Amino acid sequence: MNIVLDLFFPKFCCGCKKYGSFLCDDCEADIKYVESSVCIVCQKPSSSGLTHIGCATKYTPEKIYSPMVYKGPVKKIIHWAKYRKAYRVLDPLMELFLLSLEEDGVELGERSVVIPIPLHWRKFINRGFNQSEYIAQKLAEEYKLVLNVKALSKVKNTKSQVGLKKNQRKDNMEGVFRVNPWREKEVRGKDIILFDDVATSHATFLSASKSLKKAGCRYIYCFALAKD
Repeated sequence: MNIVLDLFFPKFCCGCKKYGSFLCDDCEADIKYVESSVCIVCQKPSSSGLTHIGCATKYTPEKIYSPMVYKGPVKKIIHWAKYRKAYRVLDPLMELFLLSLEEDGVELGERSVVIPIPLHWRKFINRGFNQSEYIAQKLAEEYKLVLNVKALSKVKNTKSQVGLKKNQRKDNMEGVFRVNPWREKEVRGKDIILFDDVATSHATFLSASKSLKKAGCRYIYCFALAKD
């Protein structure tokens, strides 16, 4: 299938438009990586992305991991995926993400359940796909983990987070996610890997985590390709 797509829609670099791949060697070399991990709540430095004891509540995630900086080629690729409905351009970023997991020694529990940040149904219809679901599927396949795209729903069609201040982002994401009642048993007592494409204020992760923790999940590890 990919061979046919490449024949009719040749690959070119999202960073510089050079033909041959979605991310050329030169643009890959321009990718910046996050120098230090932070606490998901206060965003101050934290070893391995662990949530600070003083910041943690019964609803907060335990850790966050987002290795790449949301600039340059990374930003261009994610924009292409979101707004031009070209999810395959995410493949090279996902390969780099998986490599970073290995190099940084990030351990994933064998029984972890991978859950992508969902889109509201209106946005899903408009966009045609959920980029977070696409990368979450890649992660689940690589580590042979369970992928669950039905347990968590976005029940409010929020306005874009772009341009909002931190407190506005938090208010915008308040109460927008829900664990579907008939699927609570699929997350209860489970370790969850919550996956999104970009982490900015972490408001999305915190809101989704609150719903999952209320449903009884045991542990939440938040993943994002990039940190803005």
